[in-house]
Amino acid sequence: MTATGSDEGTDQRAEHGEAAQGRSELLEAYRKQSGEDESASGGDAGGNAKSKAKSKSESTGRSRPKTPDGESIVVDFVANFVAGGDAAFDPVKGRVLMSGRRLVLATSETKTTVPITSIFDIAVGQVPPEVEEFFDYTVMVGYIDGDYRRTTVIGGDRELIEKFSLLLFRATLNGSTALVTHPAKVGGRVMDTPTRKTGLHLDYESVSFTGGDIKTDQDEPFSIDLASVIFFEVMERTTDDDETLLVLSVQHVENGQTVTSEISMTSRRKMNILGRYLRLIYHWIKSDVRDVEIEEQELEVLVGLYSTSEDIDLASLLDIGEAELDARLESLHEDDLITDEEPPVDLTPQGRFIVNEEFEDINV
Repeated sequence: MTATGSDEGTDQRAEHGEAAQGRSELLEAYRKQSGEDESASGGDAGGNAKSKAKSKSESTGRSRPKTPDGESIVVDFVANFVAGGDAAFDPVKGRVLMSGRRLVLATSETKTTVPITSIFDIAVGQVPPEVEEFFDYTVMVGYIDGDYRRTTVIGGDRELIEKFSLLLFRATLNGSTALVTHPAKVGGRVMDTPTRKTGLHLDYESVSFTGGDIKTDQDEPFSIDLASVIFFEVMERTTDDDETLLVLSVQHVENGQTVTSEISMTSRRKMNILGRYLRLIYHWIKSDVRDVEIEEQELEVLVGLYSTSEDIDLASLLDIGEAELDARLESLHEDDLITDEEPPVDLTPQGRFIVNEEFEDINV
C-alpha cells in the first residue's frame, strides 16, 4: 500500500491520520463500554452503553437516569437536528435521548419519538443536500410513522455522531434472530452445511452468532471478524414457499483461507440495517489503512503476530535481533496496526485487515 506523493496528498494524509486517531480512541472507548455493559446487563438487546456526550452524568458510581416508564436512558446529549422529515429543513437545537426501546428528539416546544422497532435505515456521514449548509457530519435515521416513511437528521461533532451511531446500530440489531449458513463455501467449494437459527450481537470488531450450535475451532460462538471481511453482497433467494428472502453473503478470511458465510433474517428492515453496519465498519477500517506505507519486513511481523501465540519468540521466528524487532513494533504501533509497541501485543482491526488482504492475495 503506497501513499500519494503530492503536497495535497500529504495534507490529506495528515487530516486522515487525525481522523483515524480520533476514531481509534472512540472505538477503544466503545469496546470498553461494550464489555462493561455486557457484565452489567447480561447482554440485553438494547445494548445499554452510554454516549460519550453524556459526560456530565457519568460521575463515578451514579446509576443511569430512567424515564417515568422505568426505561434506562443510555444516550443523552445536545445536538442540532431536523426531526420527522420537516419540510422546511430548518435545524433546531435540542436533546437527543435513547433508551433500549425508543429514540427521542426534544426541544422546549416539540418532541419526536421514534420507536427502535420502527427504524428501517441508519446512514452515517451522508449529509443530505437539504441540510449540508448546517451540518458537517450527520446520521440520518429512517423510520416508519403510521403509513408514512420519515427521516430524522442529527448533526454534530464527528466523534459524537459516530459513537451515537454505533449505539443506535446495537440497540436496533442486538438480540435479533438470524439464520446462518457457515461455512456456505470454503474457497470456491460449496459446502453442504445446514442453516441454523442463532442470536445476533454486534460489537465493533465482530458480529457474533450465539446459541446456534455452529462449530468453531475454539468451541466458542461463531463470529465474523469484521477486519477479515473481503467482500459482501445482499442477494435475493426464493424460498420453497415462493417467498423472496434477502441473504447477506460475506466472504472473510478464516485460518488463512477464504470462507463464505450466509446470513438472513425474516425482517428486511433489519437486513438493511445489518448491511449498512457492515458497509460502515468496512469503510472505516479500510480508510484507516488506505495511506499506510508498510514495508515487507513490517508485514512479516504482522503476519507473525497474527499466526502465532504470545509465548512464541517472534525475534527467533523471524530470524532477527531483539533491537530490530523493537524498531519494527514501534513503527507498526505508530501506524495504529498493533495495540502496543512492547509485547504482549495484539493486532488492531486495521492490522488484521492488512494481514487478511495478504492472505487473500496468496489465495488468489
